[in-house]
Amino acid sequence: MLFQKVLLLVLTIIAGETEVSNNGISLVLSGGGARGFAHVGVLRALEEEKVWIRSVTGASMGSLIGGLYCCGYSPSFIDSLVKNTDWSLVFSSKPDSRLTMLPLRLSNSHDILRLQVKGFSPLLPRSAVSTQRVGSLLSSLTCPIQVEAGLHFDSLPVPLRLVAFDLVSYERIVHSSGNLAMCQLSSMAVPAVFPAVRMEDMLLVDGGVGDNIPVDVARETWNYPVLAVDISSEPAEIPEIPTMLQVGSLTYSALSARVNDLYSAQPDFYFRPDLHGAKSYNFTTEAADSVVELGYTQMLTYLSEHPEIPRNESRSSSTSADEFSAGVISGIKYTGLGEVSEDAVRDWMILSTGDMATSVNLRDAAEKLYASGLFDRVDYSLEPFSDSGCVNIVYAFTEREPSSIGIGMTYNNSFGLDGRITYRHLNFLNDGDHLIVNAGGGDNYIFAELRVLDLSSGRRKWFNDYSLSGYQMQVKSFERDGSSSYRVVTEGHGDIARGFSTGWSGLNEVGISGTTHRYGSDELQGFASIFFSHLTETMDNPVHPKTGIRFEARLSWAPLMTHKHLNLGYDFEGAVPFLRKGTMVLNVWGQLLAGTTWDWQECRLSASRIIPGMPYYSLPARQRIAGLARFRRRLNGPFFLSIETGAVCDWESPFEIEDNEWTWGAGLAAGLDTPMGPASVSWGWSSEFHSRWTVSVGSSSTYGPGR
Repeated sequence: MLFQKVLLLVLTIIAGETEVSNNGISLVLSGGGARGFAHVGVLRALEEEKVWIRSVTGASMGSLIGGLYCCGYSPSFIDSLVKNTDWSLVFSSKPDSRLTMLPLRLSNSHDILRLQVKGFSPLLPRSAVSTQRVGSLLSSLTCPIQVEAGLHFDSLPVPLRLVAFDLVSYERIVHSSGNLAMCQLSSMAVPAVFPAVRMEDMLLVDGGVGDNIPVDVARETWNYPVLAVDISSEPAEIPEIPTMLQVGSLTYSALSARVNDLYSAQPDFYFRPDLHGAKSYNFTTEAADSVVELGYTQMLTYLSEHPEIPRNESRSSSTSADEFSAGVISGIKYTGLGEVSEDAVRDWMILSTGDMATSVNLRDAAEKLYASGLFDRVDYSLEPFSDSGCVNIVYAFTEREPSSIGIGMTYNNSFGLDGRITYRHLNFLNDGDHLIVNAGGGDNYIFAELRVLDLSSGRRKWFNDYSLSGYQMQVKSFERDGSSSYRVVTEGHGDIARGFSTGWSGLNEVGISGTTHRYGSDELQGFASIFFSHLTETMDNPVHPKTGIRFEARLSWAPLMTHKHLNLGYDFEGAVPFLRKGTMVLNVWGQLLAGTTWDWQECRLSASRIIPGMPYYSLPARQRIAGLARFRRRLNGPFFLSIETGAVCDWESPFEIEDNEWTWGAGLAAGLDTPMGPASVSWGWSSEFHSRWTVSVGSSSTYGPGR
């Protein structure tokens, strides 16, 4: 070994190298999922101890951490990035609703199953976890560096190599140049978990499949002692009677280990920290903090035990950057568009020429484009524009198959089982408009809805909303005298509206509507009206909000019909955290109705707005104000407990408020959250209808019109 080092030194001097090999190390960072956060602590310790990192070779998670370090980002910056990032959001494929126009977000139904379809064939997802956000994060941090340094990884502040595995050639691939963010994604694309990355004729997956500790790459590329950091998981124990998933996992591990043996090489220094059983899939903030600190403290100990690892006491930290800007945006280019028009893309673009291409701006713009629902992936890169310090943004889109079918279901013992099928087309007429068709029904009940959301002016926040809906149902109507009867109700409704959305915070609409209604064999009745509606919504969760408010008011005026009326409907919901794991929710809703109207225009309690102990579709009233207070506390797992109390005040005319009638109730519910929505058993008592048991499954968004 001594002779080999002397020979290596002589050859280096002969080759004209200005630095001797013992004046730095070549660092190899292995893969290991969330355990790879230990690399951040390792980098901190190496820099504090003046160990000069002359190059980095990475696989999988090691490519993510190592790539950022080689771009010039300091270990402290990477540490802050790791600990302050919401990794559950980063690896989520659900668009950020706060960037989605409110009418589009409100049109989403609570499906228990939704599949993209092409024609009549369902499409399986590309992977279990999306890399859209982690790719955008990496691109925003690496693209500005590559604009200055170029595409070859030797021109980075610290030279870099990344490994991936090609499913076409069955060979290990070593990245030495190219789009760094895409190379990082290919190196960490765990099969079936993250999507494989297509590069030219190659289909690339996680580098750990072929070589999780690429020591030979570092040794063959640079003439420095190799320090390998191994944070891979411990070999899995063989169960006595393995399950199907365990057999698949063990098979994958065995085959990967055999391929890894083909490239195995011994490093000069080998460091494997004890991460106290940290899981490769645990990306929580607490786990990240713990793993980073374990890597840091144990590397300091390792360095004190190995003084032969070369230091350079006169050398300051090699990296110090926190954030970069690539310059001013000169132009924006689009690639990968087929069915989606450039006009539809521009409607969702928030960057324009003259803006600064900062990391934050680049991420926000990609997130906004992804929130349109038109794309499975939004990738981007930067290219220099002449020598003026300006850049062009080049977007590469992977279009989403625009059609999907969703299935929703609810059960309530008051009206039985409801089912719904929703067809969506996200690129109607190739302009990014949304076509939504709902159809379903249940016990003595059918409904259908057709809606088109014209979002072609999305960037300016204007939209058009066209809808038709209808239902027919047989209902048991409860009257004030305690009697009840069954009625067949047939109703249709249509809206044409022009609106202005302020994104997450609210919208205003003005339009015309028409309504037709029939009881049994009675004559068809109806009216046309002009309406104005306002909605403010800042709910974090429409089904079970933990915080936020929702306020909706709709004013309808029918001046030209025989039955002239003026109707104001209102609905308020506010939620605040209350006590530990608890939420307090307040609902106030009702209507004020004036003019000559039909009886069926009177307000009734619906399935989604009801007072405990009272049957739905009960207590008709021209004027109503209803309120409900609910305290909901989460128990262990998906279980919850809810206490409710509410009251209804009805009167005939807003000018005769003293002629009112109060009905109030209280109840207790227990249940659990399911993919269909909350499932609960509740008991309620009211002053008008006494006690009532209710069993329900599903969220209110699953009910069709009329419920």
